[in-house]
Amino acid sequence: MSDNPLTPAIRRRIPVGSIELSLVEYGASGSPLILLHGTGSRGVSWWPVIDALAAHFRLIVPDLRGHGDSDKPASGYQFTDYAADLAALIDELELARPLILGHSLGGIVTLAWAIFHPDRAARIALEDVPLRGGSRAAPLFDDWLALASMTVDDAAAHYCREHPEWTEEECRRRAVSITSTAPAVFTELRDSSVADTGSDHIALLAAIRSPILLVRGDPETGSMVVPDDAERLAAALPDARLAHIPGGSHSLHREHADAFLDEILPFLLGESQEPVNPTR
Repeated sequence: MSDNPLTPAIRRRIPVGSIELSLVEYGASGSPLILLHGTGSRGVSWWPVIDALAAHFRLIVPDLRGHGDSDKPASGYQFTDYAADLAALIDELELARPLILGHSLGGIVTLAWAIFHPDRAARIALEDVPLRGGSRAAPLFDDWLALASMTVDDAAAHYCREHPEWTEEECRRRAVSITSTAPAVFTELRDSSVADTGSDHIALLAAIRSPILLVRGDPETGSMVVPDDAERLAAALPDARLAHIPGGSHSLHREHADAFLDEILPFLLGESQEPVNPTR
């Protein structure tokens, strides 16, 4: 993680259906790039890469519903709810063909949206997005819910123990993110993920025509992507490519920022290699 970005920021609230999302915009020029964070996080999680990305793009960085400073309804935290918010945000901001970068939950939301808008995005970059549910997801959500129930001080102490390489400021910032997340975010996503044992999500994604890059780490070092799922994704989509950061964790943009930027910047700028499956 890093300190507050140097790029000037503009804070706004945008109506999306019956709620409002809080978002921050960085950079005034370049193609619009929407950054979507993961579960229990908020837009500030992108700080380590904001300045590097803002040098090329106009960044649009919302807090997802139930997170950060966005509205927190009592319910409505299924992937379809988040995808509807994304569709409304794009329409409200009048973005014709945005670029989208989604981490974890943010990537799942982007894919759920793209199924119904198969060529609306100019390009989609996915950071360590899990592509399957099932019972293995339950302990993760339970751990996040336990952390969200702590005081900020106790959660910050937990992160400092787990990540001694983080500064106290970074631990506290992460603690504020998770403790400000609505508990229903974790319970609703946990229940739907655990119940989802038979769906072939990758087959559903085959309709997406926007170019896609999936960047993953290694399961042994914290990645949540099953390597076989990544290969199936690349084979199923007509314009998909893969990137692997050896020894990479789940939070590549925070803990492996330079390697992460090396992979996503050429892709988002349209300078990357041919897709894995260019003949479909």
